Amino acid sequence: MKITFLGTGTSQGIPIICCDCKVCNSKDPKDHRLRTSIYIQLDNQSILIDIGPDFRQQMLRNGFQRVDAVLLTHQHADHTAGIDDIRPIYFNQREEIPFYGEKMVLDDLKIRFGYIFGENDYPGIPEVGLRLAPSHTLRMPKFLNRR
Repeated sequence: MKITFLGTGTSQGIPIICCDCKVCNSKDPKDHRLRTSIYIQLDNQSILIDIGPDFRQQMLRNGFQRVDAVLLTHQHADHTAGIDDIRPIYFNQREEIPFYGEKMVLDDLKIRFGYIFGENDYPGIPEVGLRLAPSHTLRMPKFLNRR
């Protein structure tokens, strides 16, 4: 198993816009962090934990081209706003990408990204399957259920 931390910053990333603190003004590359996300690879399969607004940059920076499943920890924009950038991965894979989350997370996605989940077929949308994963019995893809 290989785990890559795509981002370890705050909900606004680091540095923060308009912030004059020591960390935000630092020249140290460790103080330049994208929003939180993790990429897990196991047996030629991959799972993404959270898909924030930095998703495109995170994937390009690491050279990743596949996502077999996405696990959403909660519905805040810093964990979901990158969903539109899953399109090139979907077009490359040509198979539905399951998104796992609690009911309130999935319901929020349906509202905020109605063009993806609505009844009208919007041209160019990715095929994203929403899968209920209650927090007390999180159902992970088979490749992550190994002990």
